[in-house]
Amino acid sequence: METNKITIGENGRVCVPENVRMSSHEIAALFEVYVQTVNGSIKAILKSGIVKPGISCPAAVAGNTVLPDAYGLDMVIALAFRIHSSKAEIFRQWVIRRITCRLDPFPESLLIRLSEGYSYN
Repeated sequence: METNKITIGENGRVCVPENVRMSSHEIAALFEVYVQTVNGSIKAILKSGIVKPGISCPAAVAGNTVLPDAYGLDMVIALAFRIHSSKAEIFRQWVIRRITCRLDPFPESLLIRLSEGYSYN
C-alpha cells in the first residue's frame, strides 16, 4: 500500500498531501517520538471515540484493539495535540494557522508603488 505522508522540512515548512495515509511508524518519525508513544496515543484516541478507525484499510489486532495499518489526517491532527515534541508543536501551529486564516485571498490593504512619491493604498 502506498502511503501519502506529511512532511516537516528543516525550515519548519509543513507539506500535507491531498489524501494522507500514514503508518504509526511514519507518524512517529514525523513527530520524532517512539512508536510506542504513537501507538499508546492512538489507542487512547480510538477508545475515546474522538477519531473513528477507517474500515477500508488493512488492520492489525493488538490485544483487544484493532489498529488500522494506516491513518488519515484526522488521526495525525489528533495525535499532534496529544504528543509533546517539537515537530508535533510545529504541526499544531500549522493546523491552527490553516483553521484561523481568513478565506479572503486578498489582503485588506495593498500598497503599490508606481514611482517616486506616488503610491496607492
